[in-house]
Amino acid sequence: MSHFNFKSFTFYGLAIGFVVLLFKVVTTYGHNLKAPPPIQGRYRITAQNLPKCLESDELLLTVQQSGIYLNGSLLTADKNVELSNVTSASQTSVQEKPSLFGLWQNQQFTLSGTTNKFSSCERKINVRIQAFVKGETLNGKMTLTSAAQPIKFTAEREATERDKEKSSSH
Repeated sequence: MSHFNFKSFTFYGLAIGFVVLLFKVVTTYGHNLKAPPPIQGRYRITAQNLPKCLESDELLLTVQQSGIYLNGSLLTADKNVELSNVTSASQTSVQEKPSLFGLWQNQQFTLSGTTNKFSSCERKINVRIQAFVKGETLNGKMTLTSAAQPIKFTAEREATERDKEKSSSH
């Protein structure tokens, strides 16, 4: 007596064929995907026309990245503290909970949210940052609730302790 069942053979053949076809489609699609370039880091912002309460402070934008999703914080930087005295960006992020959220798409990112209260400003500030990334430089505009018009800025990414260790090991 034969145990061969044509219906079972057809069912398992189609199931295996479907899995192979699905694997082929997913791997073909995956070869066309590219991870976004890393933009995580700390950027010292150089801007003019800042609101009066921020004119005396130097602003520091920290960006954390997970794929296209970004978190960030806008902080005041102490002008007397150089990067070598400051710990890595990841340790800064531990100290400061990100309050800006956004996306990275087509060499441009957008972050928006509310900043923590700056020592020189009386209240929290709503912020929207749009910037183009070119290498280690950000060029963009920042919209603050306390400013009448968007503020153009440039910012350079600062080397972290990890970057310095990598460059010294080569």
